[in-house]
Amino acid sequence: MVLKKEKTVRPYTLWMPWVCLLMVILLLFGCAPKKVHVYEHIGGVRNNIIEFAMGLHGRPYKSGAKGPSAFDCSGFVYYVYKNSGITLPITAERLEQTGYEVSGSAVMPGDLVFFSIKKELHIGIMLNKREFIHASKTRGVAIDSLDTRYWAQSFKGFRSVL
Repeated sequence: MVLKKEKTVRPYTLWMPWVCLLMVILLLFGCAPKKVHVYEHIGGVRNNIIEFAMGLHGRPYKSGAKGPSAFDCSGFVYYVYKNSGITLPITAERLEQTGYEVSGSAVMPGDLVFFSIKKELHIGIMLNKREFIHASKTRGVAIDSLDTRYWAQSFKGFRSVL
């Protein structure tokens, strides 16, 4: 009598193809860069500021750092503007006194946005009317929206130095 060996199905062979498919989908779409709508009709120095700032996205935060490998919030603004030939003060407090105040309806890409967080001043560069780029203590150079509760609660105002 000849015994036939039964074919056993290993449990992972049932779900492994689905896991692989899910991983491929996540790799293709899960890490896509954040899409930011910038005004269509900007040019010149504003465009240079935005493009250069976006190129620094993801760089780490370091207190007191002025770039190019790491930044604090005012160092980021200083470095980005200096790249376009505009020398600004280095501290957020001095930046708040530079240029002129701008209303929310008149804010343009490249204008500065200020926040008061735990009695400290924080600064970023506007990309459009709602989104801005800044050096975040927790995420490094990042893009955020004024529509989020955290930023809306600490919003202080806009200034233009252009």
